[in-house]
Amino acid sequence: MKTRNILLVFFLFPAFFAEAQENYFYVNWNGNIPLSSTEYIDNFSSRGARIGYRKFIGMNKRFSAGIDFNWAQYDQYKPKETFVNETGAITTDYYNYIYQYGLTVSSQYYFPLGDNDRFFPYVGLGLGANRNEYTVYYNIYTDTDEVFGFLARPEAGILVGVGESRKVGFIAVVHYDFSTNSAERFDYSNFSSVGFQLGIVMLQW
Repeated sequence: MKTRNILLVFFLFPAFFAEAQENYFYVNWNGNIPLSSTEYIDNFSSRGARIGYRKFIGMNKRFSAGIDFNWAQYDQYKPKETFVNETGAITTDYYNYIYQYGLTVSSQYYFPLGDNDRFFPYVGLGLGANRNEYTVYYNIYTDTDEVFGFLARPEAGILVGVGESRKVGFIAVVHYDFSTNSAERFDYSNFSSVGFQLGIVMLQW
C-alpha cells in the first residue's frame, strides 16, 4: 500500500503542474546516512526518493519556491539478544527499521553561470513536517512507534540543462535533514541525516 501511494504521487505530480510556466519538476534518487541515535541504525540507506515542483520568481531566474516530498527507508540487522517483558523473555536476532516520509515548502537562490540557461548552482531551505515509523522485527513479533515532527532541510545543488531547448536536465543535491521526531522507546530525541540526490529535471521556460 505504501509503495502504491508513492508511485501514484510520482505520476500525478508532474501532470498537475504541466501547464505552469517558468518552473521545473524533478524526480530524484535519495541516499541518506543517519546521524542521530546510531546505536539503533547507522547504515547508509540507498532506498529513498524525492520529488518536487519549483516555480521561478522574477525574470532573471535567481529565486524559486516550491514543494518537495521525500521518502526513505533505513534498516539494519542486529545479532541475537534477549528481550525481557512482563510475560517472560525471548532470545532472537532482529531487524531495526525506520520508514521516513517528509513534506516541505522550499525556497532557493540560484547562481547562474553565464547566459545560456545551462548551469544553475543553488542553495536552498525547506521547512515542513516529517513522519517517522520506528519498527523492530524480531521472531514473529514487532514493536512500532509512529511519530511526527517539524522538519528543516538546508541544501546545496546544481541544475544542468541539456539539449538545445534546455527542456530536460539533471540535478545533483547534498542536504542535511533535522526533524523533531522523538521516540523515547527507541532512544530518539530527534532525527537527523545527511544525504545525496541525483535525478532528472523537466524544465519549462
